[in-house]
Amino acid sequence: MNAGQRALRFICEGSALVGIIDVPERPIQRGVLVVTGGPQYRVGSHRQFALMARALATSGVPVMRFDVRGMGDSEGEPRPFDDISADIGAAIEEFFRQIQELKEVVIWGLCDGATAAAFYAHTDQRVRGLVLLNPW
Repeated sequence: MNAGQRALRFICEGSALVGIIDVPERPIQRGVLVVTGGPQYRVGSHRQFALMARALATSGVPVMRFDVRGMGDSEGEPRPFDDISADIGAAIEEFFRQIQELKEVVIWGLCDGATAAAFYAHTDQRVRGLVLLNPW
């Protein structure tokens, strides 16, 4: 299956966040949101996330990677992992706006991002699963 990428900019509490969605030609109803950890961003040292996103998209799974406020290309002041729930929520809102087929999402989190995902997940019924790599 073919897949493409879509760069995007969306707002979280007055700050512009930057992300990338890997878009399958026929998206399934479950997507994956990648939340990186620590002072890292959607590309950074985690090239494997870009490769994973592309591989999942060719299987029909839409994937969104983004920079939280104060990281990478996103605006705002950096925040600790226990204060990025608004960023995750804004990213999920944008993901659902961009991919009309979505009904649910799995959050793939690394380190601080994994812990932030665990803090966030119970607040949003669209989150149907977590993949937590090295949480606190």
